[in-house]
Amino acid sequence: MPSTHRLLPTFFANPPLHGRVIVALSGGADSVALLCALRQRGDEVVAAAHCNFHLRGTESDRDEAFVKALCRRMDVELRVCHFDTAAVAATTGESIEMAARRLRYEWFDKLRNELAADYVAVAHHQGDNAETLLLNLLRGSGLKGLCGMADEREGIVRPLLQCSRRELTAYLAAKGEAYVTDSTNADTAYRRNYLRHRVLPLLAEANPDIVHTLHATAQRLRSQEAIYRYGLDRLLARHVVKLADRSRFSLEGLAEDPSPQTLLYEFLAPYGFGADVAASLFTDRVGAWYAAKDYLCTRTHSAIEVAPHPPHLASVALPWPQGELSLPDGRSLKCTLLSREQLDAIPRDRYEVALDCAALHGPLVVRSAEASDRFTPFGMKGSKLVSDYLTDRHRSRIDKLKALVVEDRQGIVWLAGETIDERAAITPTTRQVVRLTLTLPSGVADSHPAPSAG
Repeated sequence: MPSTHRLLPTFFANPPLHGRVIVALSGGADSVALLCALRQRGDEVVAAAHCNFHLRGTESDRDEAFVKALCRRMDVELRVCHFDTAAVAATTGESIEMAARRLRYEWFDKLRNELAADYVAVAHHQGDNAETLLLNLLRGSGLKGLCGMADEREGIVRPLLQCSRRELTAYLAAKGEAYVTDSTNADTAYRRNYLRHRVLPLLAEANPDIVHTLHATAQRLRSQEAIYRYGLDRLLARHVVKLADRSRFSLEGLAEDPSPQTLLYEFLAPYGFGADVAASLFTDRVGAWYAAKDYLCTRTHSAIEVAPHPPHLASVALPWPQGELSLPDGRSLKCTLLSREQLDAIPRDRYEVALDCAALHGPLVVRSAEASDRFTPFGMKGSKLVSDYLTDRHRSRIDKLKALVVEDRQGIVWLAGETIDERAAITPTTRQVVRLTLTLPSGVADSHPAPSAG
């Protein structure tokens, strides 16, 4: 029998991982080879982890029984997690494959913390990396997607990434180790299986070593992407300002940078926006906006702004005659009733105003601004849409969605953070004053520092 060390020369030439390792064990050839090789090399394997996704009926239970027997024989602690994957996918709208992947890695992360492990080792090899490159190429990908898999990321390691599938099966044969086969691996309705069984054999007719070639290409691109990322970070630093409630990408000087559209895309991509949005924002008018799952972005006169979707606030009564109200986005609104003599000076800060108590009708409430809201801004004659007022003040779509109004029974008395309504202004006959103070969350800078309009 040949030495098993010679069958995985790259793997056994590397020293053991520095730390405690959990092995992801499906029972297939790759994961069984991983468990055997790590133990043979001397890595500190603290447990094996098996996911039963209950997608293949009795075959799923067969796999679980197999890994239990294998771990008993090897004296390895085994943790098993059961998932109703189909039900989860139906609830979330994910594909079965995406739901299984997410559930798997979420559990791995939890288990790693529970067992105080440093890594979860997964059994991806050269073939998996080649398939990943092709999958991303078919979907349409930039440089990052063509880099394939990393040897290590966020507590996940791939010790077998430099090994071929042929090396792994030869290693198991030399050791006399059995494994199970997932019948769905032969189903070419799955895109990865289609590439494995149809596309790669066809490409191998032109290049017999196509799997290694694609794997090596992905690794070269990963090294090159590191250089790209180095330069990109420096270019983005010239344009991006991160505020506590949003990120702002300045368009000034952008035309002088290499590939401006790509630079804008790289800014937007982490927030869930695609290349089509980046392309549109170059030609869109001021005020254009786009929504992703968790974020929205908009174009202002000189920048692109991105922020989480602001929560909508229904009418909430302000504490009376005094008190403080916490708002869903971390802001707070404080109300204080004073005599005119107690007010040293009329506030000039945009986040603090004083209103004539006699001009108010009924209790005060605060809510999110609506498209139809109108008021008479301080110092003006005639009413104006809140939206138009904010546009005149060069406020973005994000500002409009975050805008709050304080109103009584007759309408708006304060567009919070902007100006009061003319009818609520203090006059020489004012006897009592309502002071309102809007406080930003700790550490949040004013996105539009400017003198108060009222």
